[in-house]
Formats: sequence, structure tokens, C-alpha cells
Amino acid sequence: MKMNKAVEDVHEAEGELAKRLRRTGERHAAESDLFHLGHTLARQCAEHLRALAPFAERYGAKPAPDDVDASPGLLEAARVKSAGLVGRTEAAGLLLMADLRELYLAAQHAELAWVVLLQAAKARRDAGLIDVVTRCHEEAEMCGKWVRTRIKEAAPQVYAAG
Repeated sequence: MKMNKAVEDVHEAEGELAKRLRRTGERHAAESDLFHLGHTLARQCAEHLRALAPFAERYGAKPAPDDVDASPGLLEAARVKSAGLVGRTEAAGLLLMADLRELYLAAQHAELAWVVLLQAAKARRDAGLIDVVTRCHEEAEMCGKWVRTRIKEAAPQVYAAG
């Protein structure tokens, strides 16, 4: 039985996604949608891991980290302050595009980890796990779509309007 590995892969991917969502939101605080939605989606990642916790225990997976949605206060304050200073400069636009690319890859990694776990849950015929994974997968998929849309909005402003 390797279900523990599939669960741990989700833990890792969701944790990394939450970290990148917070970091991108804080680094680009001048973009209020990125700041607020980034933190909201990071909390959603933590909720996903809490919903998965009983199944992690059942299948012998290592528990997910507790601080997935927490942000180091001093570091967050520094990122927000520097974002306010840099604002919407050309350099900030290029940094935004780089951060959005990394965020998109993290979102896709998390979404794929949920796909793998869903297929494993179906093979085990674990109805409870299937329900949790289906809901979380849909939300992870929406996160990726949001990031892709945000890239589509930012790219013309950064590269063409310069």
C-alpha cells in the first residue's frame, strides 16, 4: 500500500502552493487582488490539508505541517513595505510576471497531486476520501485558472504597454 506517498505528495504540493500564494501576495501588495486573494487561497490550502488529515492518519502518511497558512509577521511586513515602495515600476512588472509563472507551476503541481490521489482513492474504493479529494481538487483547479487569468491580464501591461 502506497497511499501514504500519494497523501504526502498532496501535503507537499499544497504547502508549497500556500507559501507561494502568500509570498506573491505580499511581494506585490500594490496589486490588492493578489494580496488579498493570495492570502485567502493560502488559507484554502490549509483547509484542504485539515480535511485530508483523517485520511493521512488512516493511510500512515506523515501529518501535514500546521503552519501552512501562517506568514512570518516580520517578513510579511517587510515584503508589503517594499512592495509599496516599488509600486508599479517596470522592474516590479517583470518581477510580477516571474512570480506569477512560478505560482502557476505550483498551482499545477498541486492540482496534479490531487488528480493522482483521486485516482488512487477510486482504486481503493474509499468513498470518504473520494468526496474530500473531489472537492479539494476542484478548488485547486480553480486556483490554477485564477493564476492563468491573472497572467493574461498582467502580460500585456508589463510587456506591451511598458
